[in-house]
Amino acid sequence: MTYFEDNFSQPASGSKFRPADYQGHLLLVWPTEYRSGIKTDYGESDAVAARVVVLDGEQGYEEHDNVLFFQAALIGTLKPSVGNNKPVLGRLGRGTSKPGQSAPFILTPFTEEDAKSAREYFAQDQFDAPVEKEAAKPAPKAKAKKSSLDDYPADKVDLAKSLGASGVSADQIALATQIPQEIVESDVLELI
Repeated sequence: MTYFEDNFSQPASGSKFRPADYQGHLLLVWPTEYRSGIKTDYGESDAVAARVVVLDGEQGYEEHDNVLFFQAALIGTLKPSVGNNKPVLGRLGRGTSKPGQSAPFILTPFTEEDAKSAREYFAQDQFDAPVEKEAAKPAPKAKAKKSSLDDYPADKVDLAKSLGASGVSADQIALATQIPQEIVESDVLELI
């Protein structure tokens, strides 16, 4: 029955990802949706739905779909990235607790070594970012002659300028925007 298989998907099961099980691990998180008013055993709550890849899992890469992050600190970190097709990279850790409460889960900033691990994952060509194939645009290829920022999508250029103004290093801007580091250094950071 080819028609059935080609036109329908099986229902997705909920994720078994629990932040407590991955404390200290390096995560790539694709926030896909912000949801409010989710009914839980403790009342209504907000959450960020995401796809998560644990880059340093016990069995290698661990991929988790349909993850819901209910923790307020993680929601605050992930919500701004909902729908921008770039994963958030960070280590899952614990923040400072308030009196009478447990320490919240947080994503700590990534290091260059962490970014290297993420690049290795992407080089495996085994990831499937949660974007439609038609909507995804390939990264511009480096040209033999010097390129300018006009050769790159405006949203990536704006992000590069914003990150540069915030003091983010050229290599991290290049990783986030897929604009070559040389161009970031010459056409973004020189202008700031």
